[in-house]
Amino acid sequence: MSIGADLETAKLSVLLDLRHPLAYLALGPALALERELDFEINWLPIVTQPLNAPTDPGPNDDRGIRHRRNRAQAIAREIETYAAMPDLVLRDYYRTGSVEAASRGWLWMRERHRAQLRQFLLELFRAYWSGELDPSVDREIATHIEGVSGDGSDYLDWSLTGGDGAVRAVADQVAQFGLFSAPAYVVDGDVFFGRQHLSMVRWILAGRSGPIPI
Repeated sequence: MSIGADLETAKLSVLLDLRHPLAYLALGPALALERELDFEINWLPIVTQPLNAPTDPGPNDDRGIRHRRNRAQAIAREIETYAAMPDLVLRDYYRTGSVEAASRGWLWMRERHRAQLRQFLLELFRAYWSGELDPSVDREIATHIEGVSGDGSDYLDWSLTGGDGAVRAVADQVAQFGLFSAPAYVVDGDVFFGRQHLSMVRWILAGRSGPIPI
């Protein structure tokens, strides 16, 4: 199964990092935009730098250290505020570790069961952020695939033979496109980082009519 990122051809590509809480916050609004404009998003996994936890104050802190602490605390407050609105559960904003199996499952669903991909992503992110899922374990990912599409065993076979190559190929294409953060949106040749740009993405997709949302 040959998998490409389709960044040049898709109407809108949305790249999310399962480990990044801001990516989870971006999932629902992007799904809503997809329904609103009645088209198919090109959903892609990306692995980015995890968030840094705020440090404890120290007697030798300089301005840079204080600035990084304040920024980390502000991001944590933002996540808490926005997660409360759709009642999302996010446990431990600073988790690290491999998400390779989750990326393999994501690409499998994208190629084999695209109609069920949205349901899979919603359950994948929910389970990860509620602490129910280890995204490095293929059998756990297969269970989620089984619940959505019914072919978890086929996924496990592919994961052992071609899954890693597919993940590397897509990651290489994403890197070549200059994408490094999540959430990221690629639309009409433009790249936007951060869900705050969704109104601009909507404006572009709607034909750039009306006042530009700046």
